[in-house]
Amino acid sequence: MKVDLHLHSTASDGTLAPGALVRRAAEEGFTMLALTDHDNVDGIGEAQAAAQEAGIRLVPGVELSCGAQKEIHILGYGIDTQNGPLLAFSRHRREEREARARKMVERLAQAGMTVSLSRVHELARGVVARPHVARALVEAGYASSVSDAFDHFLVPGKCGYVPKEEVRVAQAVALIHGAGGVAVLAHPMQLKLGDMALDALVCEWKGQGLDGLEVYHPSAQNNHAAMLLRLARREGMLVTGGSDFHGEAVRESRIGEGVERWTDAESDVAALLARILKD
Repeated sequence: MKVDLHLHSTASDGTLAPGALVRRAAEEGFTMLALTDHDNVDGIGEAQAAAQEAGIRLVPGVELSCGAQKEIHILGYGIDTQNGPLLAFSRHRREEREARARKMVERLAQAGMTVSLSRVHELARGVVARPHVARALVEAGYASSVSDAFDHFLVPGKCGYVPKEEVRVAQAVALIHGAGGVAVLAHPMQLKLGDMALDALVCEWKGQGLDGLEVYHPSAQNNHAAMLLRLARREGMLVTGGSDFHGEAVRESRIGEGVERWTDAESDVAALLARILKD
């Protein structure tokens, strides 16, 4: 089984259209994918059509952004893409992202970095997000890469950063469950917490309905994946894995990156699918 359960398309901040992303993954031998765009499900229909044509399985997904200063992302798998509350949440988030992008461009201009809001929208081709502002900064010569633009301008404490409206983990989990899906904590190591603090938070969020952990991800280096796996197994939680692929223009990466060590993928995916069908 060759699987990647964390992919982004142009429906959020990826660089490949949903169909193109699925076709590329199919060409590389993947048999199961999940499209998990940020705060919206707009690309699922196109991705499903491409998956059916390619003869692979696509799990409808989403990645909901939580927190404020510290970002926490919750992946939703097996969701009903026509769920009313989920679509209402997506519309609100889209409007918020538009306002946020406008404020970022204004703050950058005040600090002497002029980028065009219209160019940011052209790069987005859909839901606008920070990586689109970052790419505009790179194009304008203010940064050498997207990650460089983030580090110097778009993270908390920097001139172009604008905080998001806070969504609590419990809210995101309830929204995913309400849409018939299961909720998984994305890339836990990106929270940059010590093992004990992460353990405590995962247990707290499990009490709020969190179903699983994304154990296999490029950020889980060295012994991190083993630690996350022990935590998930101890708490009886689902185990998932994904590359968080956005396209090379956003970050040098590849589909399936970080998932190679997922030796129990077949049984873990079976458990995920069983939970989706049960719910």
